[in-house]
Amino acid sequence: MPVAKGSSVVTGYTVEQVLHHGPKRVRFRVGGSTNSWPKLQQALSQASEVKHVRLNSVAGCCVVEFDQQAGVDPLQWLKQLPGALPALEQLAEKPANKPAAKQAENSGNGEDDESFVPSRIILPVSSLALALLAGPLALPPLAVAGFILVSAHLSFKRAWQGLKEERKINVDFLDALAVTLHSLEGFLLGPAMMITMIEGGEAVRDATQRIAHSANTDLLASLQTDVRLLVDGAEVIVPSTSLQIGDRIALFPGDQIPVDGRIESGEGSLDVVKLTGESVPRHAGPGDEVLAGFILLEGNLVVETQAVGEATRVGQITAMIESAPVYDTRVGNVAGKVANRFVLPTLALAGLSLLLSGGNVAQAASLLMFDLGTGLRVSVPTAIMAALTRAGSQGLLIRSGRSLEQLVDIDVVVFDKTGTLTQGHPSVVHVEVVSGAHSINKLMQLAASAEQGLNHPVAEAIVKHAEHLGVQADACEAWDYRIGRGVAATIAGHQVLVGNAKLLREEQLEPATPSVDPELETATPVYLAVDGKVVAVIYAADALRPDSQAMVAELHRRGIQAHMLTGDVSSVAHAVAKRLGLRPEEVHADALPDEKARLVQELSLQGHKVAFVGDGINDSAALAYADVSISFASGSDLARETADIVLTNDKVSDLIVAQDLARETFGLVKQNIGIVGVPNLSALLLGTFLPVSPIAAVVLNNGSALVAAANAMRVLGFKGKQLAPAKVTATPAPAPTPASEPAAPVIETQEQQQPEAISLSALSKRLGVAHQSITARRKRGDFGSWIQSLDPAGYAWSYCHRSNSYLRATA
Repeated sequence: MPVAKGSSVVTGYTVEQVLHHGPKRVRFRVGGSTNSWPKLQQALSQASEVKHVRLNSVAGCCVVEFDQQAGVDPLQWLKQLPGALPALEQLAEKPANKPAAKQAENSGNGEDDESFVPSRIILPVSSLALALLAGPLALPPLAVAGFILVSAHLSFKRAWQGLKEERKINVDFLDALAVTLHSLEGFLLGPAMMITMIEGGEAVRDATQRIAHSANTDLLASLQTDVRLLVDGAEVIVPSTSLQIGDRIALFPGDQIPVDGRIESGEGSLDVVKLTGESVPRHAGPGDEVLAGFILLEGNLVVETQAVGEATRVGQITAMIESAPVYDTRVGNVAGKVANRFVLPTLALAGLSLLLSGGNVAQAASLLMFDLGTGLRVSVPTAIMAALTRAGSQGLLIRSGRSLEQLVDIDVVVFDKTGTLTQGHPSVVHVEVVSGAHSINKLMQLAASAEQGLNHPVAEAIVKHAEHLGVQADACEAWDYRIGRGVAATIAGHQVLVGNAKLLREEQLEPATPSVDPELETATPVYLAVDGKVVAVIYAADALRPDSQAMVAELHRRGIQAHMLTGDVSSVAHAVAKRLGLRPEEVHADALPDEKARLVQELSLQGHKVAFVGDGINDSAALAYADVSISFASGSDLARETADIVLTNDKVSDLIVAQDLARETFGLVKQNIGIVGVPNLSALLLGTFLPVSPIAAVVLNNGSALVAAANAMRVLGFKGKQLAPAKVTATPAPAPTPASEPAAPVIETQEQQQPEAISLSALSKRLGVAHQSITARRKRGDFGSWIQSLDPAGYAWSYCHRSNSYLRATA
């Protein structure tokens, strides 16, 4: 083969998995260095047996089409490519047997396999056109009737499957019988219109299946990169896929670790949030374990490889996702379930009418038109498609009709903590002055000056907090960053230390006693020392999302359990849960990725309908096992691709909006059952004893279907309701002292009434003080009492970050 045997051998890529193959076409996943992919495409295009090559760099897959006369076996040809993995033969067999792969193939690349107009409606629409033109064009009725029967082949097929597999007569049998009798009787318009509406509704239902925007859900492939392999003291750049156990690799800031291993030398700061859920970076040194997926933020490491590929923790997560159950992602066949209940009564009444009318086949066939299948097959998928469309304007990406349907009956919601119920990154929540004459603004200026320019999340939080206070950082005269400890700097003649307890002890300083305030139990203390004295403790914590508390309260009000899963220790988890309003039994701490998935499975086995909300790689296995999986637009790529619903506004409370949309949609579905059922069943009963013309039957049956479809479109007017705003009340606090700053106001959910909210300028006019004074004062613990003493009516006001306004405290 020219590509395999020629002189221009392409290196740097890997052929990892066959996604689909046919006699003259193969699609496969490409890994390795992305820089080599264009060269791969060029080399494949030059092969004489290849007709066309298309490389999708976003999805990481390649499609090769062969000439008809080439006589090439696509799989054998692919195995000869340089870079093909040894296990390619086994990988090639998986898509043929695994429903998930088939689903991805069917929905992942519509430009290859699906036409814009569903093929199932081409024949029915053509038959309807022929039925309309049969009279004016004098077309042979028998030929048109034959074409209509051919157009109804899918109904005949479903009817036969019902008889053969389910051993019962279903609504498709009724439809097929009505179409056959009317066609043979010469009444062509009715059956043609009927079969067109039926297949049109089925096509819309097919369109409610999961929308897969990308095939890039292979986490292992996303971690593959070029690495620096240490061989005899020298660095050799090799693909990470070629690493073996025992190999030593060098890592530098910004590198994503592609293997599980142990640090041999060096120290650094690791971003582990996507795999473990820890929002604060982890300091690691010799002997510490690292996992594939960690990102080195600072420092240099030499890591000895202990697991590669599928043997890594990430590989095990991927295996769990692949072994998760695969469902039909279309909305459930509501129409079939309802209509099937009336099949036998309809046949019985049609038979009775045949006897009473003296063998009038047309009369009996007209009664067969009064089934519920046609109207429900049109209106139910229409409601689902309208809801999926409306979801986009509400900050929701709902990928399938099934997920919308399942969301109605959800009775347990399981949340990951970090990045889901919390912001996912640390922020300054409290500054405690220990000693010295410096103001908080001056202290924050010194801390921000030392921390500026660092990409450590806690350092960024300190700088942002200083900016929020209106403090500008100064230049450092001297600066020394110590990995895993902090910063030593000289600023405006002051010797400044900002870091953890290790840094202070290195400088022979004793850290201040941490605060016993329960609100700070989950916070990380950062010590600030100036000129050899500890002067302040800055507390950084992963703050709750502004809407988390109100959302949990709303779930409980609806009778839905809200569970929180986290990899944090129990004390931290329960402290966060208390602030959220979660019950102790709804808290699950020290949870690894496989344990999260196991809890979801256990809840499902107990008969619960479970939704899981998460945003990280460590959540992906649990997302795959949940009845409804929900993630955020800002979440990891794998979590977004695994999720059925993506909250594009990054508001966790949009989960409530999604359920409200689902409930309204299926409320309309129930209405449509009545809209279709009442007239058709009434006409069926009357027609048993009174003559009914085929035209009247068609008008009533199809008319009710159109009315139901129009009613289904009402979901396009859905508007999500905002949760009741939070009320801010100041908790009792001791009088401020130089050594401590009182606790900040605590936000509590207010469901009974909405507090009055005014802007800063309006409050300034009301109190008769400058707005700068209000802004400067609101950081202090006595803000509520101070502002209450100035208010003409004696009201207490508190600041709401979410709305950037001031709320009047209510009794």
